[in-house]
Amino acid sequence: MRGLSLLVLALWSGLASAEPVTYVITQNGTKIGTNVFERKSDGSFTSSTVIEVAGIKITSDLDGKFVVGKLSSYQLMQKQPSVELTISHANGKSSAVVNGKAQPATPITLGTRLFGNYHPGICAAIFANLSTEVIGPQKVKLTVLDNGGAQVDASVVPGSPRTVKMGANSVKVRPYVLDLGGLKVDFVLDEDGRTVGESVASQKVSFVDTRYAEVFVDPVSRYKELSQPTFEPQVVSGVAIPMRDGVKLMHDMARPSAEGKYATILVRTPYGRTSNMLGAEWWAERGYIYIVQDTRGRHDSGGKFDPFTTERKDGKDTIDWIAKQPWSNGKVGMIGGSYSGMVQWAAAVEHPAALKCIVPQVSPPDAMLNLPYDHGVFMLLPSLWWSNLVRDRVSHMERAIQPLPHPDKLKTLPLSKVDDAVLGVNVPFFDEWLKREGMNAWKSKFDFVSDLPGVKIPALNISGWWDGDGIGTKTIWAKMRDSGHKNQWLIYGPWPHAFNTSTKFGDIDYGLGSVLELDSVYLRWFDTWLKDKQVNWNVTPKVQAFVTGANHWELLSDWPDPKTTASTYYFANGKDLVTKPSGSGKSSTFTYDPKAVNLPDLSNVNLMSGGTTIIGIKSKKNDLLVFKTPPLSAPTTVTGPISVDLYFSTNVVSTDFFATLVDIDEKGVARLVALPGKIDVRYLAGMDKPRLISPGKTYRAKIDIWDTAHEFAKGHRIGVVINSEMFPSYARNLNTGEPIYSATKMKVAKQIIYQDAKRPSALHFRILP
Repeated sequence: MRGLSLLVLALWSGLASAEPVTYVITQNGTKIGTNVFERKSDGSFTSSTVIEVAGIKITSDLDGKFVVGKLSSYQLMQKQPSVELTISHANGKSSAVVNGKAQPATPITLGTRLFGNYHPGICAAIFANLSTEVIGPQKVKLTVLDNGGAQVDASVVPGSPRTVKMGANSVKVRPYVLDLGGLKVDFVLDEDGRTVGESVASQKVSFVDTRYAEVFVDPVSRYKELSQPTFEPQVVSGVAIPMRDGVKLMHDMARPSAEGKYATILVRTPYGRTSNMLGAEWWAERGYIYIVQDTRGRHDSGGKFDPFTTERKDGKDTIDWIAKQPWSNGKVGMIGGSYSGMVQWAAAVEHPAALKCIVPQVSPPDAMLNLPYDHGVFMLLPSLWWSNLVRDRVSHMERAIQPLPHPDKLKTLPLSKVDDAVLGVNVPFFDEWLKREGMNAWKSKFDFVSDLPGVKIPALNISGWWDGDGIGTKTIWAKMRDSGHKNQWLIYGPWPHAFNTSTKFGDIDYGLGSVLELDSVYLRWFDTWLKDKQVNWNVTPKVQAFVTGANHWELLSDWPDPKTTASTYYFANGKDLVTKPSGSGKSSTFTYDPKAVNLPDLSNVNLMSGGTTIIGIKSKKNDLLVFKTPPLSAPTTVTGPISVDLYFSTNVVSTDFFATLVDIDEKGVARLVALPGKIDVRYLAGMDKPRLISPGKTYRAKIDIWDTAHEFAKGHRIGVVINSEMFPSYARNLNTGEPIYSATKMKVAKQIIYQDAKRPSALHFRILP
């Protein structure tokens, strides 16, 4: 097999044509499209892909020609909602037309290792002339056809040959793992160096040559104690469930076709049930009924959509209805991420008898602790981004990766007009959010955290250090733990809101081990709590936490783990973090002027991709403070909970404070290691309602920095940044105390931070030995 990769070059020799190859494209085991790839005797080739998911159609057509084994020219035409793209390369230049607008031609020399989204046949060239005897990754330079032929760095790890079925015969193939900027892509090539399969496990998407079987093996099949795929699945669409007020909510269902009583797994989503049904048959094959429901006012469900506010009652009514059906065994579990994680807790606090367990992934908490208000501070850019996805009855998920229509309008005041200006339309629920300042305005609508102590069912919590809703997992875990509930489990990875999909965040790659295989975890969970199967869930660690910096997983017995020790560093001298408070320390000042806040260029920014983790900590405008330890004498692993006690006074009746934990290296470069904590000082006395503070009076604010586990290297410093704005992620506090819905007047805030024994501003965290 040593010559396997050498044969890839012969693939493009132009000496022979080949029959067209058809790849079936699946996601979560459900067919979503096909790709047809054909090469011809003159060195030319064509590759055509059609994908349809949840009503979204993507087509991608690629054709080109090889001359003496090298790609000399190609054209790529791609269409998807709102985007039409044509890329052409000829005579050493690449040009593009985007939505009818021609882009300037760019001189580009095409390499030999070719990558094309949606085109697995062309990707065989990636593995040409790679040694299959080298252990570990081999660096390669890829030519990305979707990007005009630009070259990117990647690495490849060859695997050991194995045997798969091709019709009635057994044939040898070789697997490869491509690491493409943190995205792990599995390829399988035949003995002639042709692609027979491509898979992105984190996205559960695969392309498989129809002539081959078992190219990719479901990793869950290794666990014979778990429920096996022995049932024939059946899909039932468009079933209505009446709520207590008469409104009917629609769902689709996959179930075993055989009559019987089965456990149910429920997903409730505002984003459209069709896409969430991908993979439903996988569960039905294992003896579960899998239901996906459109939440109220979304897609085919009746009623008005007022985000978050009806999910308690609707969740309970749905579960109660399921339990009464002849096919139900009376046990229901829930799973889902983001909004679909929040609805699980909303249902759980209503105590439906049939709800036996939940898997809330990247779940937000209540209205005042994250979205739309994060500890009282209005979350501006993410709220507009999310509103843009769901402002119509039918969700437009393609907008998730598109820049906002008019990001230059984000400084619009009053805030009640910012949705009109940025999105080009008025979003009524966005306006309502701005009017609902304080939990009293959300009571019984989007308020479940206070009722969590009464929830007794098991919960498997999953989130990431970079999850924009991560404060939800931190808050809910702590609330349940403090209430004495032992049947809670927690997985924290180095992931953003799109959890467990990439090894990379921004400019940091955490390695292939940072992405977990979770399907067997979910099946083991539901087998345990819905089927009463003995599948060794009891040996699952209570907490799995990824330590950034060191880039490895820690298995812990709790969060915080008993073997961690509390540590406190006190603010001193306007710049230091020290182990003892100063007896007569001085205060430090900075200025926050909402008029002077700059708006960055957001024309090419979307919230689904991370930028650099490097942040600026040198202030030229006296608008922030940085406190840091001396260089560390040994590596130090900081874990949560992390908080800052901030003793302050100000000259205004309302303002915000942000606290950011950073890792400062020997050169003074600071990197973000945890998402920042924040507080609108009007909520110091509680989130129930805003209360103006008294200018000149000293106050204490406890600011919760979001959870992390991070190893600071020897010689690095632990730092914390204190400032009063993070625009445009968060709306500017205008410092006047007026209702944010209508406020337009601004005032400059002069912030004083105290650092003495009577007013000991400090950073608190825990250290993992």
